Amino acid sequence: KTGDTSIGTESHTFTRIARGNRVNTLTMTANENEEVKMSLDLNTRAVHKLATDESYEAKGGVQNNAQLFNYEQASDEAEFLEPFFFSEGSINVFGQQFLKITSLSLTINNNLMDKRYVGIGSKDVKSAVPGQRNYEITFTAIVTDNKLFEEIFTETEATSTSVVTDGSSNGVIKLEFDKGNTEKIKLQFADYHITSSNWTIPDDRGAITVDATIMPRTLNLCEVTTHWILQG
Repeated sequence: KTGDTSIGTESHTFTRIARGNRVNTLTMTANENEEVKMSLDLNTRAVHKLATDESYEAKGGVQNNAQLFNYEQASDEAEFLEPFFFSEGSINVFGQQFLKITSLSLTINNNLMDKRYVGIGSKDVKSAVPGQRNYEITFTAIVTDNKLFEEIFTETEATSTSVVTDGSSNGVIKLEFDKGNTEKIKLQFADYHITSSNWTIPDDRGAITVDATIMPRTLNLCEVTTHWILQG
């Protein structure tokens, strides 16, 4: 409840309930020496300000931490609570594993368009219409061969009609992050082509790097193996 209206409490508490959330953009990043991170841009149907005497119950009527599905228990293994790391990831593109990638970003955009309609009784409530979903993979890598340079001139996309298990097909992109306790995130895309390939020639005699952007059209596989209970 929010019934405590004392000055001390109200000046330190800001509570809003966002309802009707849909993911507009999801971004997953993996940079060298860092954990794998994910950020979400949500489209919210309405934001509700609670009255001082209003009660709000969490999903499932959960009232304390011990009832939470993914609450840390004494029996949890340490690896279950650790994040996925950049060093435990791999990406297969054009039928081979790229080993010299220093940073990687995956963006999935649902292109939600805000809409309001005649007859909706409140100006505070909105709806959304999903557009065409877009996938974009960008990465920075140290150059080891001219494959990406040659592929930028290819006018046809790399295609595949089925899911592959070994990542050896030229027509798929296989992105995977693993942990030692068998937890795994596996994504597989198909029907892609390179949209940009920027090569840098350093003045300090360092390694040549390339910033590339790949645009897949199809998500073939999305598989998560985890001890966490996924809700939604």
